[in-house]
Amino acid sequence: MMKDHQKHTLSLEDIEEKNITLEKLTSMRDAPRCHIHIEEISKLYCETCNNLPVCMACMLGEHKGHNLHEVKALAKLKREELTKRLKTLGEIEKDRNSISPSQVKETLILNVSFEKEKVIKIHDEKDQKIMKKIQDIEGRRQQVKQEKQNAEKKMCDSLRKEKEKEIEEIKKKYDDILKVKKIEINDSFQARERSLEKELAELREKRECFDQHKRELLKTIETQLNENVKIIEAISEHYDNVKRRFETLNVMASSILASENDWSAVQCIPDVCTAATNLMKDLKKDFPELTTLTDVTVNYKQYSFGRPNVTDISDQVKRKITINDPYLCVYGVTSSGDGNIVILLATSNALTSSIIVIDMNGRMLKEKKLNTGMPCPWWHCKFLSQHKVASVCTPNEIGLYDVRDGSYIKQNISDVISSWPSNRYVRCVATDPVKNHILVGGNNSRDVYVFDDQLNYLHILTLPEMSKWPRDINVSEGHLLVCDCIGNKCYVTTMNGLESKLLSEFMKPNLEGIRSAPISVCSDKNGFIYVLWKNYIQYPYQCYILVQYNHDGSQILTTRKLDGAAQVVTVIETSQGEKLAVASHYTQTVDLYDLVTEN
Repeated sequence: MMKDHQKHTLSLEDIEEKNITLEKLTSMRDAPRCHIHIEEISKLYCETCNNLPVCMACMLGEHKGHNLHEVKALAKLKREELTKRLKTLGEIEKDRNSISPSQVKETLILNVSFEKEKVIKIHDEKDQKIMKKIQDIEGRRQQVKQEKQNAEKKMCDSLRKEKEKEIEEIKKKYDDILKVKKIEINDSFQARERSLEKELAELREKRECFDQHKRELLKTIETQLNENVKIIEAISEHYDNVKRRFETLNVMASSILASENDWSAVQCIPDVCTAATNLMKDLKKDFPELTTLTDVTVNYKQYSFGRPNVTDISDQVKRKITINDPYLCVYGVTSSGDGNIVILLATSNALTSSIIVIDMNGRMLKEKKLNTGMPCPWWHCKFLSQHKVASVCTPNEIGLYDVRDGSYIKQNISDVISSWPSNRYVRCVATDPVKNHILVGGNNSRDVYVFDDQLNYLHILTLPEMSKWPRDINVSEGHLLVCDCIGNKCYVTTMNGLESKLLSEFMKPNLEGIRSAPISVCSDKNGFIYVLWKNYIQYPYQCYILVQYNHDGSQILTTRKLDGAAQVVTVIETSQGEKLAVASHYTQTVDLYDLVTEN
C-alpha cells in the first residue's frame, strides 16, 4: 500500500525536467486508502509521519498521539501559499519585461547612426574652414606675386628712364644697381612666400589629422555597437528562457489551483513552489542596466582646432594646509562642489575617522565623526556631484557624505555582492560625475565594482589580464586611469561593457636609474593627467615624484620631485579655480599648487 501512496508524489525533477503534463498533474482525483486499513478511505493525513493517508480508526491505533489534520485544511493552506508565490513571481516578471531587449537594441542602432552623422558633420565643417583658409592664402599668394612683378616693373622703368639720361660712362654703374635691387626684392618676397608655404603645410597636416580622427571615431563607434549588441542578445536569450519557464509554471499552478482535488494540491504544490523559488532567483540575476547599453561614448576633444591648452604646475606650493591634531592623519582630499575643500582624516589606531570641510584659508566649516569599530587599511573620499562626496571609512563599506546637512549613508558591499570575500577591503575608489557612478576596487582582484549615486550595485568591470590589482583609479574623458602599484604600471582602459580593454600605458619617469611604482592618479579639466610615483628601492629614503602627462599618458610633460612623503594627488575645484592637491598623512598636510593654463 506504500507503493500506492508513492505513485502520487511528484518531485521537482518530474515537473521541470520530465515535463509532466497538466493531465498527469490533475489525474490524482481518487482519495487514497488508509496505508494500514486498506478497506478504509483515508480522510486524514498524519503530519508526524510525513503526510501519510490514514483513516479514523488510526487515531486510536498506530497514529495515536500524532499530529493529524484534515485533508481540506492542508489543501487550503497549500493553495494560499502557491497563490502568494505566483503573485510575487508575476510582479517580478512584469518588472523584467518593462524594457524589451529588442527595443534597447533598436535604440542603440539609432544612437549609433546619430553619432556617425554627427562625426561626419563635424569633420565636414572643419574641412570647409580649412579649405576656405587655403583658398584665402592661395589668393594672397597670387597677390604677392603680382605685387612683386609690379614692383620690379616700376623699378625697371624708373631706372631705365634715368639710364637714358646718363652718359655712356655710367651705364655699367646703373646695371649693377639694377642687379642689387632685384636681389633685395627677391629676398624680401621669398621670406613671405616661405611663411605662407609653412602655414599651408600645417593646415594640410591638420586636415589629414582630422581625417584620421574621423576614421578612428567611426571605428570606435562600430566596436561599441558590436560589444553592446552581443550583451543585449545574451540578456535577451536569458529573458526568453525565463519567460518560457514562467509561462509553463503559471499554467501548471493555475490548473492545480482550479482543481478541487485536495490530495493533488497537497502533493504537487510544494514542488511547484520550489520551482517558483528557483525561477525567482534567475529573474533576480544581476545584469547591466539595459538603458546603459544604448550609450555611445565619443571623444570629441580630438577635434579641437589649433594648439590645445597646456596646463603647467606652478614652481612652488601656493598654499599649505596643516591639520593641528597629532592623533589624526590625512588620507583623502577632494572638492565640496561649492568652492571649499573636503578632507578625510583618521586616527593612528585606524578605528575612528572624520570628514571635515574647510575653506581656502584652512578654517574648518563642518565636521562629521565616524566610528568604524574595526581597523581599516585605507580611507578614501572622491567628489561625486554637487555637495556629495563618495567615501570609504570601513574595509568593506561605501558611503555618501552630503556637505550641506552633514548626513551620511552607507552600504555594506558584502551584503549586495556575493563574490566579495571576507578578507577583501576597499583599496581604491573613483567617481564618474557624468554618469553619477561610483567605482570600487579591492585588494588582490582585477574586478572593479560599479554602484549608482544611491549606492545600488550595478555590475562588475574586469580590468585587463595584465593587471595585478589597482592601488588607485580615476575616470577621465570616459576612460579609466589605473595605478597598478604591484605591477609597477599605470595605464588607461576602456569602460564599455563588462570587460575593459587596454588603450595605452604610461611612460615611467627615469630619474638617475631610480625605479618607481605609481600610487595615485588624477586629471584636470583640460584632460592632462597627473601621477604620483613612489621610489621603493632606497627605503627608508624614499622619494616621491609628481609627473604630468599628455591625454593618453604617452608623453611626459613635467616632472617634479616632492620634498615630503606624499600619498594622494588630486585636482580640486575651488573658488579660485582648479588646484592640484598633494596630501601626506604622515606630515598631516595638504599642499595646493596653482595650475597655469597657456593658450
